[in-house]
Amino acid sequence: MLDHVAGNHSPAFELAGDLHMTLSSQGAEAAAWWTAVGGALLEQGSVDGAAHNISTLRAPIARHKAHAGAEDLIHQIDKGPRWRRGLTGVRYAATGTAGARLMKLEPGQSAPMHGHADLEATVVIQGRFSDGHGTYKRGDLVLGEQGMRHKPQAVGDEACVCLVAQKPGGFWRNFI
Repeated sequence: MLDHVAGNHSPAFELAGDLHMTLSSQGAEAAAWWTAVGGALLEQGSVDGAAHNISTLRAPIARHKAHAGAEDLIHQIDKGPRWRRGLTGVRYAATGTAGARLMKLEPGQSAPMHGHADLEATVVIQGRFSDGHGTYKRGDLVLGEQGMRHKPQAVGDEACVCLVAQKPGGFWRNFI
């Protein structure tokens, strides 16, 4: 979240961070703390000099504000985006942000087992999914790291809609 509040992400990962902050109290709190820590580091001009200021922080003193894109995307989902079925039967929709798309799994549906050649950020917008590493609900941010393999599956009676943010890569990256 420090990279997020510092503005060091691509637009797709920025949107994922903003959604996490908007939909999750833990995401909003983490962003507020990292904003405060970043401010303390900037005030001191060094990591060593900031150690005292950071250790004495009592509560977040500043809030990182999510961009309008997160709210716009939530409204887009409420209106019903144009879903397209992929080769595996999973539905996807464009977000208007390069490197980010929506994924929809119907209750009980799963995506195929796949791996990651690079970092992927998934934020649950509606419903829940499980992938063998955990079960995730609305607002949760799930990071798929390089080499990680998983098989996301919607759980419960509700469709699961997620934002998936990826670094650009070739088609074959999904088969690692």
